[in-house]
Amino acid sequence: MSIQMALNAALSGLKSTQQLAGLTSHNIANATTEGFVRKTLLVSSSSIGGIAQGVKIGGVSRGVDELLVRDTRFQQGLYSGNGARASALSELTDVLGQPQEERSIASAVAALRVSFQSLYGMPDNAGAQAGVVEDAGTLASRLRETAAAVTEVGSDAQERLAEAVANVNQSLHEVSRLNRSIATGLASGWDVSDLQDQRDIQLDRIAEEIGIRTYTAEGGEVVVMTRNGQMLLERELAPGETPLRITGGALMAGTHSLSADPDREIQSGRIKGLIDVADRDVPAALAQLDALAEGLIRGFSSAETDPTQPGLFTDAGGPIGAVPGLAARIVVNAALSGNAWRVQSGVQATAPLAPGDQTQIAKFLKVFTDVGTFATPPLPTSATLETFATAFVSNQHTERAAAENEMKMRKVSADTLQTARVNRDGVNVDTEMQKLLLIEQSYGASAQVIQTAGRMIDTLLQLGR
Repeated sequence: MSIQMALNAALSGLKSTQQLAGLTSHNIANATTEGFVRKTLLVSSSSIGGIAQGVKIGGVSRGVDELLVRDTRFQQGLYSGNGARASALSELTDVLGQPQEERSIASAVAALRVSFQSLYGMPDNAGAQAGVVEDAGTLASRLRETAAAVTEVGSDAQERLAEAVANVNQSLHEVSRLNRSIATGLASGWDVSDLQDQRDIQLDRIAEEIGIRTYTAEGGEVVVMTRNGQMLLERELAPGETPLRITGGALMAGTHSLSADPDREIQSGRIKGLIDVADRDVPAALAQLDALAEGLIRGFSSAETDPTQPGLFTDAGGPIGAVPGLAARIVVNAALSGNAWRVQSGVQATAPLAPGDQTQIAKFLKVFTDVGTFATPPLPTSATLETFATAFVSNQHTERAAAENEMKMRKVSADTLQTARVNRDGVNVDTEMQKLLLIEQSYGASAQVIQTAGRMIDTLLQLGR
């Protein structure tokens, strides 16, 4: 090997170690930066005609395990979705209370039954009669308030859904911008690894909101789809463009509705959890409340002389109309206002029964023991009013507990995968510091080669004089 070859090899070594030192320092400086992936300089031996020429630099490597990233995003999305649903159900159960609590619907039904039992023992007692009317009003009010609370949970879910959709669109625009910069940088031979880190952060944020799949196009741009293949980003987005939007209550990706079958179309993400709340949990809870309200109105009407007319409870003052929304409209019959004696004689009665007559009260009490039919699974299809009310409250707590347990399980999986991702792709400061020591030694060795070659040249020049 000639002196010139030694100098060339040493100079290439100095150049590579300089870049290695800079890149390693960059890694250390960003060890705690969100989403930063460890960078590696691609260095290989250089030769011309089979003769070694030192080293050559092939660029910066950003070695990411795409399968690990995909699994981490999916589990994080499942955790976000379960968290959103658990939070909404927790708000609902806070309003409902436990079945045995005084503020629950189940307790209100039980209180009305107890009032009628007390009245049965003293049918002429004005205080007992007023107590029945008061407890009936409390039960109707409790149903209306609960229906309003459930509706509010649904409205909150819709608002959060709109926010989540806006977050997705914002991140998609940022990915679109980064795609353009990355494609330009790759075409120009620039290092775009930090831009790719920024893009991955945005993709992580999208995955928290909605389950996605991605692939990298030939030019370096990332294409984003829902997990079932509906396109969200395949070209540069125009300002104000909304790849994901809510139209007429449906979540749309382009012209395709994603709300038709959430279990298939949207498999993970906060959006999945919010759609479950708005399209499944809230309507189911309202239907169960409406079924209880219907059972109360029809049950007490059947205890009257004319079962086709309102009894103790009414639908906004009249007979039952449409069942949907009934729990929000149920009220005590206005005929009882100032006429509490009717709970002893019958709400439809035109005159009081004889003092001590328990006949009508017994009919009212039978309403509580009669088994009705309810078509609101998973609640019992055959139950008394009190049993159904208790099952309704208990079921909501069961749903909440199941959602919270699922959320905790998903959090463990998401945290485990995220830790594995950070350990593999993140920066270990101790390792990078060891690299710096090796770089320092390599730099010193290359410098020593240059010094030796310089002395050899000096010797040759002296010999030639």
